[in-house]
Amino acid sequence: MQAYMPGIHQYRCCPHNYGMGWPYYAEELWLASADGGLCASLYAESSVRADVADGTTVTVAERTDYPFGETVTFTLSTPRTVRFPLYLRVPGWCQAPTALVNGRPAQARGSGGYLVLDRSWQHRDTVELRLPMRTTVRTWGANRDSVSVDHGPLTYSLRIEEEWTRFAGTEDWPEYEVRPASPWNYALVLDEKDPARSLTPERTRAHAANPFTHTGTPVRMKAKARRVPAWQADDQDVAAPLQQSPVRTTEPVEHITLFPSAAARLRITAFPTAGSGRRASEWVACTASFSGVDSPQALIINATAGPADSFDQSIPRFTWWDRTGTEEWVRYEYAEPVRTSGVSVYWYDDTGHGACRVPQSWQLEYRSPAGVWQPVSGASVYGTATDTFNHVSYEPVTVTALRLRVRLRPGVSGGVLAWRVRLS
Repeated sequence: MQAYMPGIHQYRCCPHNYGMGWPYYAEELWLASADGGLCASLYAESSVRADVADGTTVTVAERTDYPFGETVTFTLSTPRTVRFPLYLRVPGWCQAPTALVNGRPAQARGSGGYLVLDRSWQHRDTVELRLPMRTTVRTWGANRDSVSVDHGPLTYSLRIEEEWTRFAGTEDWPEYEVRPASPWNYALVLDEKDPARSLTPERTRAHAANPFTHTGTPVRMKAKARRVPAWQADDQDVAAPLQQSPVRTTEPVEHITLFPSAAARLRITAFPTAGSGRRASEWVACTASFSGVDSPQALIINATAGPADSFDQSIPRFTWWDRTGTEEWVRYEYAEPVRTSGVSVYWYDDTGHGACRVPQSWQLEYRSPAGVWQPVSGASVYGTATDTFNHVSYEPVTVTALRLRVRLRPGVSGGVLAWRVRLS
């Protein structure tokens, strides 16, 4: 994030490498093969002149709108008939590639992810390679079962309208921040048996010099989605971490547009999925009275897997540092009412390393329908033990928000590693 900021020098690699993707791609379009052949390893509009077989110089012109289209056409120029193998890479996502030579089906053998056309070539021979594209949905188990949408070689992101604000720089080199001017907190509505059936790829009429822009991209994807109101930006204005899918949301179904990820400057690319019934999870918004250095989103991230101990440095943490001896709070908010009868809290304590300790005291409160915070009834002991979850049971109550109200010890701060809520 600091790579383009004035006076920032510790990220010197970033400004150089950001722009090198295209040169590296062009550099690897064509390769020589060890058997005197030629290999089309990546696909783009191009031409190559190369020595093949016994040293004969040939030229191959490649015409395609890949990665937006699935057809690649090669036209060969040669001073005489020459035999050599032409290797055509088959991307891993492609299941049924085909090749035509001069309009007729070609005899091609497969070899390690390539179609190989080993034949005698003549001047003006043409090869038409077709790489049928299909829409697929990937599930990211390590990212709360969120999903990404692919069509052929492209991964798609939500189209988010942009609001540009200049904040620094010069007239020649202005600096802008880009913020969303349209909703972004969507969960995809997918067919359970065939998720890809819920998505419709479309061609646009765009013919721009730069196809990786909102208005220039020649392809897009239509999808159905529901808003997740509790999914908001965190205290650093970054989209809060994903929570377990499918997520329960009663917002109306909307039709949204997805674009190739490279056409988006603001990106939602890993989406939660919308669901209902017992499998669906409640989305929890987490905020705190103060978060100077440690985000309260750690509580959501750590809720499913327990910490190793109260000084576990392998997971994110939430603290109220550098406030000491004060009364603080951290809050969960739900989009829909939930019924709860218990919580489990794992306190952060860095005794011997820093100035965070378990709290002097704490209490669980819920927000009443009138908007007033009040303690839960019949609560058991509010524990402050280290290296374990402190369980509190209370009379069942239906709520839209819960909070831990915490009194920090004099002269020290405190924090929480994980907070679980037992739903009835």
